[in-house]
Amino acid sequence: MNLPDEKPKLSSAAGFSLLELLIVLVLIGLVSVLALVGFQKSNRSFRLTEATRTLSGYLEKARIDAVRCHGGASIDLNSARSYTVNIHFGGGDTVTARTITLPEGTRLSYTLPPANTSTDPSINPITVTYDWRGRTETTILLTVADPNGGVESSSVVIGSAGDVSTDTQVTGPATVPTAQTTVSTTAGIKSLPN
Repeated sequence: MNLPDEKPKLSSAAGFSLLELLIVLVLIGLVSVLALVGFQKSNRSFRLTEATRTLSGYLEKARIDAVRCHGGASIDLNSARSYTVNIHFGGGDTVTARTITLPEGTRLSYTLPPANTSTDPSINPITVTYDWRGRTETTILLTVADPNGGVESSSVVIGSAGDVSTDTQVTGPATVPTAQTTVSTTAGIKSLPN
């Protein structure tokens, strides 16, 4: 038996319905918004990290400059948006001031441990001064933050010995170590086995 040739009927499975197309467009829009939010957050995080690295780099340069030139290097914290570095730029004999502006959306504050209150440098300015040994007068915790939120703040600790640490916590009273006045001649000496 031969059946007559019939043309196949077009069914609704031949394309997309308007509802399916709208669902796909909504999903693409949702994924795009989530990707944009993630990109903006990572961009703010990169700016914050760069501002912290730049600040700690200038603190180290000021310390080295103070040792090289027997003091005189300092960093003025007098704004939440910038700070002024006073060192011998270019290796000359005179101290030159250079103002460094923080990236857009970042703010600077400081804390003097053991206190926990953060201080705005535009209200209470402070100067980090290094002596001829590269030491500072006190321990200072500098915080670089994004006031928009969503990004963890970053910190720089300047110890009284002049050392600079990034993203560390300072606890307890900050004290200057005292020099040892008496030294035992046999303390710390071990005898070797025969």
